[in-house]
Amino acid sequence: MKFRALMTDTSVMKDFMNVATSLSKFSKECVMRITTRKVYFIISEEDNGPRRPLAWCELPVSFYFKEYNVVGVNEEYNEIYLEFSTALLARSVSLLKQSVKSLKIKLTNKDSPCLTLEMELASGNIESRQCVHDIPVEVISRKHWNDYEEPRFNDFHVSIEMPNLKTIKTIVERMRNMSHSLIVSATKDGRLTLQIKTNIVTLSAHFPDLSIESFAIGQLQLTPDSQNEEDSQRVHSIVDIKKFLMFMSGMQLNNCHTLCSIVHGKMVKLFMEQPGALSLQIFLTQLSI
Repeated sequence: MKFRALMTDTSVMKDFMNVATSLSKFSKECVMRITTRKVYFIISEEDNGPRRPLAWCELPVSFYFKEYNVVGVNEEYNEIYLEFSTALLARSVSLLKQSVKSLKIKLTNKDSPCLTLEMELASGNIESRQCVHDIPVEVISRKHWNDYEEPRFNDFHVSIEMPNLKTIKTIVERMRNMSHSLIVSATKDGRLTLQIKTNIVTLSAHFPDLSIESFAIGQLQLTPDSQNEEDSQRVHSIVDIKKFLMFMSGMQLNNCHTLCSIVHGKMVKLFMEQPGALSLQIFLTQLSI
């Protein structure tokens, strides 16, 4: 197996640093899936049961890399899966805050497999300076690749545009001080509601007039005891408020398209996309209250 990639564009390297920093906020460990067209970062739920996806991030090769070469396990499966510490990756690329000419990423073997980052620093001197970071990795064997397949859901009852993420973040951070769970709901007329309920207080934030990408409740009886038509057409799920905030605190990029998709009573998917540059999905399963 071989992997080598080169970045030379300053803004692209800063975007990559932002991705790595965000991943370190999501989890201590991640899996990097390297293919010929995209690089994926996959984070699973930290539990002892079957692996469930928490975050799925895609970076197109054509946007990030000037040079790129991957030789996978064989011709049929021309991919590489690596598991490593997100904190080490974030710490290594933090150097990109400085003036850096290039970033080279390689799969190396230095007593054990490593993801090696070589950064050429801009210098006023004739001789350039180079900084090298080796991140220990575990190469995941082919038989375990199915544990990291992209989640695909076609049964969302609603997909709704999200308002400004900074506004949501401010509101939900205050809600977090009062509750560990968040009720996320949407109606077919484009109203997104974020709500907490405790023994002391019920607090709701409403965002009306949002674009609806899809709304298909079928024969599902959402709230049969509702008092009005709007409640009877409301889709909701209860999720971990800290995990919801991870998305808000993640990759704050310009010109992003963001969506919230809900399977009633089961899960919420948060989706962020900067067309041609990045996509991020967060999968939040329903809490057992």
